[in-house]
Amino acid sequence: MTAPAMYKLLKTVLVDELQCREADVTPAARRADVGLDSLAAVELAVILQSRFALGIADYELLDAVTVGDIAELMASRSDG
Repeated sequence: MTAPAMYKLLKTVLVDELQCREADVTPAARRADVGLDSLAAVELAVILQSRFALGIADYELLDAVTVGDIAELMASRSDG
């Protein structure tokens, strides 16, 4: 999947599963701006692995600066 497609998927997960405010979730938003702290990163890593077979560790999510960076990481780990 491409980064834009992964961003749409990520936004859905952040809003629906982790209760982030939809208006806050943009590609340029910083992790802290959307409320993605260390606990939320663990939850997100579990969701990405269990639902989408994306092996991304919580520490990798925490290394990402923006939501767009997370989408790029997701795209790099996807099969197609």
